[in-house]
Amino acid sequence: MALYAIDMIIDSHTHIGEFGGKHWAPEQLIQSMDEAGIDISLLIANFFGKKGSEGVSTKEVIEVCKKFPRLKAIGNVDYSQVSEQQIEQLQDAIEKKLIVGVKFFLGYELFYPNDVKLHPLYEFCSLRNVPVVFHTGMLESGFSGLLKYSHPLGVDEVAAQFPDLKIVMAHFGNPWIADCAAVVAKNKNVYVDLSGYFSEYKPIAEEEKQDFVKQLSEFKMFAGDFTKCLFGTDWPIYSQKEYLEAIRALPMTDEEKKLIFSKNAQKLFNIQP
Repeated sequence: MALYAIDMIIDSHTHIGEFGGKHWAPEQLIQSMDEAGIDISLLIANFFGKKGSEGVSTKEVIEVCKKFPRLKAIGNVDYSQVSEQQIEQLQDAIEKKLIVGVKFFLGYELFYPNDVKLHPLYEFCSLRNVPVVFHTGMLESGFSGLLKYSHPLGVDEVAAQFPDLKIVMAHFGNPWIADCAAVVAKNKNVYVDLSGYFSEYKPIAEEEKQDFVKQLSEFKMFAGDFTKCLFGTDWPIYSQKEYLEAIRALPMTDEEKKLIFSKNAQKLFNIQP
């Protein structure tokens, strides 16, 4: 597409299922993508712990993505039931190229990223060149959990111990943005997605856009640039079209735009044009 002088736009962070008291179907996501001019969205499974039947499992996300080729599946670890069997199932999905990454819901579930139970999966993902995605920063309103587990400094340990493992920190560690930037600057294998910043389930106000630019300028000061960032929205919590416009307001070079909107996601998640 011609938008922003790039060939493709990839939203690296979307969901379906129960959000904000409503059920969101994949057809609605596709419609939102069409309205925003987004080519591909990464669809994240979120079946874990207390979410129970409200969450969408890795298996369900895989089946959805088979029906909608513009959606690419990211599986997730349910830490409350982490076992050799669950890890083997995720490894099998990776081997069969049914998922392009694995998500860990730090904070929502009470575990630190460098938990030894997860090391076999990290090693496998590292060998298969498949990224892991960690929730970092704030938790969605209304969900229980502990923020100490979602602090971005915990990811630094994983990045150092598994230097060949590709890592994406979702939500760029907000509100610990400077800490997140330090982890990115230190570790060549760590990236961030820019999703999940604004007021939930509301139109993005102009003053929020200004604050977003200010906060990301702080990130850039510590990280050096935006070259390790990915466009992401956390749809349906936010409008993809509005979020795209908010990120467009960042002071980016043409090369940074290409990296943020498509090239980083293509490289990390092995997505072919």
